[in-house]
Amino acid sequence: MLGRKIDSFLKAWKAEKDHLPLIIYGARQIGKTTSIRLFGSREYESLVEINFISNPEFKKVFETFDVNAIIQRISFINPNFRFIPHKTLIFFDEIQENMEATTSLKMFALDKRYDVICSGSALGVNNNHVSSVSVGFKKEYIMKPLDFEEYLMASGYGAEFFNAIKSALFRLSPLDPVLLDALNKKYEEYIVLGGMPKIVDTFLKTGNYSQPYQLQKDLRRDYLDDIKQYVFGLDKAKVEKTYESIPLQLAKDNHKFMFAKLSHGARFTSFYGAIEWLKDAGIILVANNVKSISRPLKLQMNDNNFRVYFADTGLFMAFLEKNEETQLRVNNDFNIYKGGLYENIVLEDLNKANFENIYFYRSEDSTIEIDFLIETNNRIIPIEVKAKNGRSISLNKVIESNEEIDFGIKLSKQNIGFENKIITIPYAVTFLLKEFLYKEYGNICKMVALNNK
Repeated sequence: MLGRKIDSFLKAWKAEKDHLPLIIYGARQIGKTTSIRLFGSREYESLVEINFISNPEFKKVFETFDVNAIIQRISFINPNFRFIPHKTLIFFDEIQENMEATTSLKMFALDKRYDVICSGSALGVNNNHVSSVSVGFKKEYIMKPLDFEEYLMASGYGAEFFNAIKSALFRLSPLDPVLLDALNKKYEEYIVLGGMPKIVDTFLKTGNYSQPYQLQKDLRRDYLDDIKQYVFGLDKAKVEKTYESIPLQLAKDNHKFMFAKLSHGARFTSFYGAIEWLKDAGIILVANNVKSISRPLKLQMNDNNFRVYFADTGLFMAFLEKNEETQLRVNNDFNIYKGGLYENIVLEDLNKANFENIYFYRSEDSTIEIDFLIETNNRIIPIEVKAKNGRSISLNKVIESNEEIDFGIKLSKQNIGFENKIITIPYAVTFLLKEFLYKEYGNICKMVALNNK
């Protein structure tokens, strides 16, 4: 069983006094059901699990929102369910098939006898179709595919390994070369596999990529099925075209999303709803362009200029043509799609590390380009993604000319280190970046200042 970070979150949620019903959002096949089921079986005397896809007869239960009536109706359908006050977890799965069930959460919150968790796919899209979602009487959690730290744990790495990485990063000291080599190799595995639990588990058990690759292809089709089933109020064909066009968009030099690639005369206003749907469903990630690098970055955002990436590189793999797959898997060439794959995994890592708003910058004359921009400690941090070794011309220019920037970060395969005001960090350590910046920002600035005297 793969250990997940949501495991500790669920335990903390249960330990909260008067904890509210919980809704867990997330894309298809990221492990929501498995994690909740395992938690319920370990932490409660009774687990009542209702799946609205496999057991649609339970939908009629929610014609009333009285807790006693709901429990009674559930028992009419399945008399084997045990409802033990204060010792029962009620788990409503595939809630997107019966969003009216979420309107009962207020009553369960007030009743306090039973803990309730709801889970399902594409929930953010369907909330508009519910009369009430128990505002103020529920807690929400966004679950994502495995991050690289979880992948390393699933691969057998323990506390000593992670402590060595964190210690080196926080001191800005190089990693042991043997450790770095092992880390980079595992990261390349992770890029190819992505973070879907079933795919990861299959690879770790078999040691080959053939079955995981087929599962990735299946996932691509599953998401198309979701589009056909759950898109409401939008042209489904537009959502499908947008979804299928992402690799083509990333193959361009600047990776800017071009609506003209979708159909002749396509415009922002007619297709942006499709982008929002895919983003809400957890299928894609979006990085917005900023017109200038100044705080707050969101006020500099250019709505019509953005880049779209897959929320999981496993899905990226599913779109590769045979020759591209060979180039990557056989020749170990990760610089496909003109660096788009590296950008995709970095944005994915930043998103999984819970950086909420991530931007990029490209000057009008295209002489300066910063792959990603984040804000922390009331400062701006530019991030450069280096698929190959080379000079960081744009990063240097931006750091030296902008008073709101203390230092920049260069992500590559190279070891930890810093020169002038640029900190080099291996891609594989990106999962620690938020903690690093949050805890060590002041020390980083001191080290950078000493280095530049």
